[in-house]
Amino acid sequence: MKWNLHRMADPLEGGLLNLAYMSKLSKWRQANVVTGYNDWYQQNWDYSRRIHLYESILQNEGLNKGPVDYMEFGVSSGASFRWWLQHQTNEASRFFGFDTFEGLPEAFGAFEKGAMAATLESIGVTDIRATFYKGLFQDTLLPFLDQYKRGNRKLIHMDADLFSATIFVLSQLYRFLNDGDIIMFDEFAVPTHEFRAFQIFADSFYIQYEVIAAANNYLFLAVKIKK
Repeated sequence: MKWNLHRMADPLEGGLLNLAYMSKLSKWRQANVVTGYNDWYQQNWDYSRRIHLYESILQNEGLNKGPVDYMEFGVSSGASFRWWLQHQTNEASRFFGFDTFEGLPEAFGAFEKGAMAATLESIGVTDIRATFYKGLFQDTLLPFLDQYKRGNRKLIHMDADLFSATIFVLSQLYRFLNDGDIIMFDEFAVPTHEFRAFQIFADSFYIQYEVIAAANNYLFLAVKIKK
């Protein structure tokens, strides 16, 4: 039986993993006080609450004053990327967008592989501060980091959806994180993907952070690195 345990466990694995991380997320939420904008609890999802989170961070963290390096992983149609371009107008800021521009590289819940595809040309960004990197993060991020010149405060937007993509990006960015850098998540409350990746990352690298904003019942979340 011990050699065939997978035959019994495999059908239950997804449900048990989801339940385990839902419990971990519930514990995490109670243990981490949100110091800024927080709409908990809402019965209905409202896309505009994500904008409230952005506005709260922009004002409370002074992100509209000095230059920042904005990195977005999962650009898709470019809505959030364009918002930050429009609201962070410092000429010395830099904006880096990473995406396959061919949709999800693997299934994500109800979304099949290839879902949420948007061509780079359709985004319509002409701001000279913006640069885009097309391809899997596993192929584009390391060459980017090899030539990346740090200096500005970093605002990192994780909209990668997938556990695999999120854990890869966070682990590679670890050595570049400074005190005061901000990481935003777009599907944080999906327990086995972005939340799971962040918890493993934070625990494995002994990351200290402050939760500075949450919207749509923690689906959208922002943390500030403490060093």
